[in-house]
Amino acid sequence: MRTALSIFLFTILAGCNGSRPTTPVPLITPASTATSTPTADDSTLAYFPSKAKFQVFILNPVRTCLAGNDFASGNVCYGEVCSDCACDWDDFDPPAPMTGIPPERINDPQYAGYAYRTCVDITLTPEEVEKIIEDMKLISEKVFEWSDGMLKLEMTFTEMPVDFTGFVAPDFVVGPFEVDDELLNPMAGVDTDFIYVVTGVYDREKKVNLAYACGGSYGEMSIHGAGFASIQYSEACNSIVIGGRSIYEPLIHEWYHNLDWSLYHTNQVEDIYEGSAPDWENWKPATWPACGTGGDPRTWFPSIDYCEWDPDWIDCNNTSSAGSCLHAGEVGGQISWYEHVIREHYPKTIHYVGNYCRDGRQDVSETGVDAGWPCPQP
Repeated sequence: MRTALSIFLFTILAGCNGSRPTTPVPLITPASTATSTPTADDSTLAYFPSKAKFQVFILNPVRTCLAGNDFASGNVCYGEVCSDCACDWDDFDPPAPMTGIPPERINDPQYAGYAYRTCVDITLTPEEVEKIIEDMKLISEKVFEWSDGMLKLEMTFTEMPVDFTGFVAPDFVVGPFEVDDELLNPMAGVDTDFIYVVTGVYDREKKVNLAYACGGSYGEMSIHGAGFASIQYSEACNSIVIGGRSIYEPLIHEWYHNLDWSLYHTNQVEDIYEGSAPDWENWKPATWPACGTGGDPRTWFPSIDYCEWDPDWIDCNNTSSAGSCLHAGEVGGQISWYEHVIREHYPKTIHYVGNYCRDGRQDVSETGVDAGWPCPQP
């Protein structure tokens, strides 16, 4: 779904300004005081109806530092060119590529020559953390209802502070290359189907925020084969009504991208329109069938971004699409777009597998059946 504030789909990271590999591998230092809820009983995950293990990691606070002569991210802006936060990438004069610096290293000699050095603690309030957890629990509840009990998201939550150095400016997004080896590999396995990393964007003490992207999903760029998404929690991003409650839209939106990707690539479910839809910038009228003429809805699973292209949806407008979804949430007594996609398009008869490192085939970057990066070694 395309909304007024962009929520990005980073399927393979190509052509995006989000996270990308950095050299050297980013250092992430998790605190030893991390707490979590009990994990799902893995023995239940192999039975029908489908149960998908969903791990939500809430990084709070995220501590990082920046150094440079000219740099800008969010409203953290310094220098002759970038002090108004309106500079271009070519105007930046930070360490290259511009990355976060561990707080304990900000005074190292290699950064002494830069005119500006600053550190931030990006925090979520206890109320925001609780809201994230409650929203995710509601999503699990509604997905179970909408799928007629055929898909159960088994949620677990882990909150931990981190000293983070893997950001790539200008968007300080927490992508899979930033968190896998050092942070999440020991905490997720092939029994995991979905992973969220949720962060804030705001340093409340300094009253500054880093640039952010609301949310991004990464397709095959995963942690041990599980679907991965980065969520950045900000009042500037959208909320919608689901189940009569207002929830933070990126929390539900990015999961649909991972579900869509895994249905097609891992479960090999039929999708008669897969690959036929250009992005919004290249949209052409009547790319998909005319409204009301799509046929059996189980033969395709629409991208959550393309509300107005779905021929069996109430907002269908495949001749002059404005790139918006009027009924993304529950509006005027109508069901939400999110409910429609699961009720009408989710293939309820399959035994869903969300992790391509346990699907019994050689996929994507694997060098053997369920073996080779990112699958863990046996």
